[in-house]
Amino acid sequence: MTLVKMVLQSYENEQFTTKGADSYTVFLNPESFSHTYSIAYSKTETLGQNGQAPKFKAIGDEEVSFDLLLDGTGAVEGKVLDVGKDIKKLRNVVLEYQGKLHSPYYVQLSWSNLLFNCRLTKFDISYTLFKPDGSPLRAKVSLTFVGFTDPATLAKQADKQSSDLTHHHRVQAGDTLPTLCHRIYGKPDYYIQVARRNDLINFRRLEPGSVLVFPPLV
Repeated sequence: MTLVKMVLQSYENEQFTTKGADSYTVFLNPESFSHTYSIAYSKTETLGQNGQAPKFKAIGDEEVSFDLLLDGTGAVEGKVLDVGKDIKKLRNVVLEYQGKLHSPYYVQLSWSNLLFNCRLTKFDISYTLFKPDGSPLRAKVSLTFVGFTDPATLAKQADKQSSDLTHHHRVQAGDTLPTLCHRIYGKPDYYIQVARRNDLINFRRLEPGSVLVFPPLV
């Protein structure tokens, strides 16, 4: 089985349609990651009452966090990594201020079945090994991202207009385009349009691991 590495792709717009100049492929996949969901409730305190059932207010933020190990000793997979340069590349994708955007990049995190549009909220580096000249040989980078959805899409989600949303799906063995169209649009009729949108030459043979875009219905 082919090893799939986590990729962080920069984007210049909140709709995630224009890729930035940089992407980052991890040196080693994280050993674990945390995917947190939350729900916000409101409670109105009434004098004389012992308590009150919480009332749903909104779906809260979705967060993903994990640690990345960077090793420049050559002991891992026989590869010699320049830890300093690798951290600089990662910072440019997720952290550094981009003058054109007046903010850091928007980030799409892709790994196996996880496809997460997000923005960085935490970047913490722990250096654990150094060369004689003081340059880093090993480091652990702790990252936390908060999910991001543009305001127009949030409004559509609030109206539950699912067919008006762009969907992404990572192909798994056994998937067919008509079946996926039926799952997303409620009918299989749109498979030709989806095949064109994804530049598929043979829609009957989907490549497991590839990501398909299902555009909104017009």
